[in-house]
Amino acid sequence: MDRDELARAIEDLADRVARLEGSVSAAPPRDGQIVRALLDAIEGDSERSTGSAAVVYAGAGPWQDEVVAWQMGRTWDEARAAPLEPVARVLSALASATRLRIVGELLAGPVSTGELAERLDLPSSGQLFHHLKELLAAGVIHQPIRGRYAIRRQHVVPVLAVLSATTDLSGPDAGDEPA
Repeated sequence: MDRDELARAIEDLADRVARLEGSVSAAPPRDGQIVRALLDAIEGDSERSTGSAAVVYAGAGPWQDEVVAWQMGRTWDEARAAPLEPVARVLSALASATRLRIVGELLAGPVSTGELAERLDLPSSGQLFHHLKELLAAGVIHQPIRGRYAIRRQHVVPVLAVLSATTDLSGPDAGDEPA
């Protein structure tokens, strides 16, 4: 790798880190601001291809005595071409009310196995471990130390985005066409 390639790689990495960390001091966008910016970008594209269309999600808020912020965007083509197996594994792991309750508890912070069992009031510890195993295998949660489960900082907003998106998909107006 020559010097110019290394400089570009470092610049790209710095841009990616800046996008991941986001700016928590900026005021959240007002309703429709992001959509207007995306539409302006598409209008500027003379070909109007799906390659310039984007899906964006972001969030910022308090989490474990700090602020977590995240922003991610993909073109429509990138979103449609994403490898399906890992996506299916995550959606499958989340396709259980009990697992969603576990995730909800962990969004408040790391929890021990005993605390989870008590909070969820499951009939057996075997059921809890089955659900934890599925969430661990999908990478939704992790075990920072034995007997304790957590959601990684960088996964907080993506998990909340998935919950928000599925709420929109399953809501009372889910079958209605957008205005």
